[in-house]
Amino acid sequence: MGLLRPARKVHAHCHVPCGIYDPVFAQNAAETVVKMVEQIEALDANSPTFVHDLSRRVANKEDHAKKCKYELLDVLWTQYFKPAHVERWPDLHEKFFNAGHLCTQNMQEISSEKAQALLDAVNEIAGIFAESKS
Repeated sequence: MGLLRPARKVHAHCHVPCGIYDPVFAQNAAETVVKMVEQIEALDANSPTFVHDLSRRVANKEDHAKKCKYELLDVLWTQYFKPAHVERWPDLHEKFFNAGHLCTQNMQEISSEKAQALLDAVNEIAGIFAESKS
């Protein structure tokens, strides 16, 4: 009798090849990382809400760096870009590799330079994406 019912409930992200891809989600996440770093750097350490304000912004920065990494590597790189794109842009793998590492570095650190480098890398990939559509 239990053979027809699943043993447990599972959840999955849809990976149906719908063909709807957009780097705007990665761009928005990278922009948020930049904004959170700016806000962190502007916090007043003497404020009574400093620890609270800092922890919220750090958590938000890390969440968006993770989201950026997901959108870049799990969605665009593994689902949209194909071998023909790599032929046209031979350094595409390196661009995604570097952007993925910048996502990780932005999870680990508070650096305006690394946050901006991430946004620049994502925008460059978005430009290639737009060019690949034409």
